[in-house]
Amino acid sequence: MMLIAILLWVTLLLGQLGAIPIGGGVILYAQDIALVFMIVVAVVRYNLFAKLRDLRLIRPIALFAGLGIISLLVNSVHYPSWVVVKGSLYLFRWIVYAGMYGVIIVSPLTKKFWIWWLGSFGIALSALGLVQFFVYPDLRNLWYLGWDPHYYRVFATLLDPNYVGILLVLTIFLWIYLFFIASNKWRVWIGSGIAIATVALLLTYSRGSYLAFLAGMGTAIALLGRWKQGVMVGLVFLLAIVYIPKPGGETLSLDRYDSTISRVQNWGQTITRIAQRPVFGYGFNVVPFLGRDENTALPGRSGAGVDSSILFVGVTTGIAGLVGYLWLVLQQIKPAFVSKRTPLHVVYVSSFAAVLVHSLFVNSLFYPWVMVWMWVLVGVVEKTIVDT
Repeated sequence: MMLIAILLWVTLLLGQLGAIPIGGGVILYAQDIALVFMIVVAVVRYNLFAKLRDLRLIRPIALFAGLGIISLLVNSVHYPSWVVVKGSLYLFRWIVYAGMYGVIIVSPLTKKFWIWWLGSFGIALSALGLVQFFVYPDLRNLWYLGWDPHYYRVFATLLDPNYVGILLVLTIFLWIYLFFIASNKWRVWIGSGIAIATVALLLTYSRGSYLAFLAGMGTAIALLGRWKQGVMVGLVFLLAIVYIPKPGGETLSLDRYDSTISRVQNWGQTITRIAQRPVFGYGFNVVPFLGRDENTALPGRSGAGVDSSILFVGVTTGIAGLVGYLWLVLQQIKPAFVSKRTPLHVVYVSSFAAVLVHSLFVNSLFYPWVMVWMWVLVGVVEKTIVDT
């Protein structure tokens, strides 16, 4: 299992460089293959299927997956078969990623291993992002492939500063946790890691990620009651945001309106679509393929093209799916409130708060790399409860 975990770590770090187009706008990532392999091993060696009924989150996961299937079946009469098939592939991917939660619990690898596994990935991504910022700061040459023309922003191997930003926020929170539980001899190195991730986060110039950091930090401060330290951290971070150099010009300013207006328009269009099919939506996840030819569909870069995870759920699975998904989210964060408030639980809740805020602006909750991070974190917390 450890070798597969290392393989998964490497494939995640490849980012979009590990993307394998399989036709018609469908993309297979290298980590998808590694995850399937990991689940197969968990089933064969650690009897994952037999232990599914004992997993606390199996019912909400199964419910949302079932509602996703229903949304496809209900809408299948409206689409060509290839649209339904491709939509079902995205649903299968979500199920596979959710399976990571079960793998963590049945795996013989310890909670400490998985925490350091996540943390080292985050720092490696931060370092790659900083190298990219100075060596390859311009993504405008890939505009013809569907990528946004980011200029002088950290986008690392994911080629998107917004998604890199939320992963760096999660990295900072996790490494702050490691700082407090580590021995003194490791704290200098961990502090250096926090500094690297923070600088990389600032250089994403991602306003959604900045807000996610403040939301997560505010949640941690509220849980710990350390208001003075929290206010100080918040002020320093805000000053850094304002005064950090902006070599990319006005496109990096905090008050840029073009992307804001575009995002508001996207929300409005999505809400209109939800109103047209409110119960089961358009089907999970067929929206990227609507109005396209089977053989000429362009590679998808933003899920269903919806700038909000909640609206994404609403438009693809309707109100029924939205209720099911919200139940899943509530069940995910429940242990943090009913269990003893340990540092791990504080990081857990703060990370969820950050991702939920970030998901208001981009589809973070369904972004593969964020899904891996959060399902591993969910599994670690659940494993902690099971082992106590």
